[in-house]
Amino acid sequence: MTLAAVLIVVPTTGGPLVVRSLKVRPGLPASAAFAQGDYRPLPWSGDYARLAAPGGPLSSLTGATAAHELRLSGSFDAGRSWEVPVCLAHGLLARGHRLVAEPGEADLILWATGAVDLDLAVLPGDYALRDKIERSRALLDAAPQTPRAVLLPEGPERAEALLTVQALGAPGALRLLPATTVAAALETLAAREAADAGSAIPVPRRRRGPAVAAGALALGLAGVALGAVYARPPTAEAPATAAAGPEPRPGQLGGRAAAPSSATVGVTAASAPAAAPVIRVDELVAPARSSCRRVAFGADPPERRPVPEEAEGRLRPTRLAPELCGLAFRSALPGSRIEVGPELRAASLPPSALNDGAQAYFLREGARQNFVYAVQAVPEAGAARRITHALERPTERRIERP
Repeated sequence: MTLAAVLIVVPTTGGPLVVRSLKVRPGLPASAAFAQGDYRPLPWSGDYARLAAPGGPLSSLTGATAAHELRLSGSFDAGRSWEVPVCLAHGLLARGHRLVAEPGEADLILWATGAVDLDLAVLPGDYALRDKIERSRALLDAAPQTPRAVLLPEGPERAEALLTVQALGAPGALRLLPATTVAAALETLAAREAADAGSAIPVPRRRRGPAVAAGALALGLAGVALGAVYARPPTAEAPATAAAGPEPRPGQLGGRAAAPSSATVGVTAASAPAAAPVIRVDELVAPARSSCRRVAFGADPPERRPVPEEAEGRLRPTRLAPELCGLAFRSALPGSRIEVGPELRAASLPPSALNDGAQAYFLREGARQNFVYAVQAVPEAGAARRITHALERPTERRIERP
């Protein structure tokens, strides 16, 4: 049975977008989403990376571990309704379907919207269904005879939206998908396609042996390349820093010697209060009865444990215990930005923002190795403040036996 070529529509309130391509990109450190013709990841690309990460929600659907490049026909800034169509795109690709970018090339047009949870269940909500359908009318009218599959999440406009989509296109061309889970929608599509193939007049099948063998070879080479990327040890280069002059010496202000005041006479250095840290670093730990997988994908909030300073410019090492999910960074310098070294970036998922504005770096499962990284707070003007921090695997304690 020849599988249908599918055009996947990502409806937005600004107009419909389509999936231009979805392919494995072993050279990417994590899956990323782009607009057609642009090298910059889309604003929500970090969320897509977490969705498609090894061990993430999509891996339970497709089993894929390689990074993917997703390209859309345009861009948008916010929202989560892209999650259902993108998950369906991954599922169809894993089942062998070809994704096309033009209505005239499609055997099936898939129109879906909505957000998903950790188990890829479709979340009910107000997704502006009527507005999105109306803005998609011209695209759907471009191929009126092409069957279309539609997934409408539960919400206040679903009943009216269903009446609208039933009136579009040729009679009998609508395939309504269940709005329960992504897996259920894919199974419905597969069952309908199998039924259509069984009722159609058989046609000679093309020999695809060489193509299948070539595809298997390409996937094998992609896996080797991906393994080489992740097996390569991170370089010890320091993060880029802003240009800065030497810091003033103790007892100097702006290069001029500071005169001792009467209030400081007789006060020893040991009794002076410690300065507040310029960069706050927290360990992100999975709470009891949870896991790092649930924490990384937002199902449970992490516990935050401050990492104390061991010496000037160096934090106390952190043990790579199983419950350690990642690290969070926040600068105490107004207007400054946080930059972390390449060692931590290579071992982590793309950074995400916590509720207090801190940057969170969640560790990849396969990157729990000993390494040292640097983090710095770079102000708009002046010298950057830099500290180092080591992550160490727990050492096994040997028990001497008589």
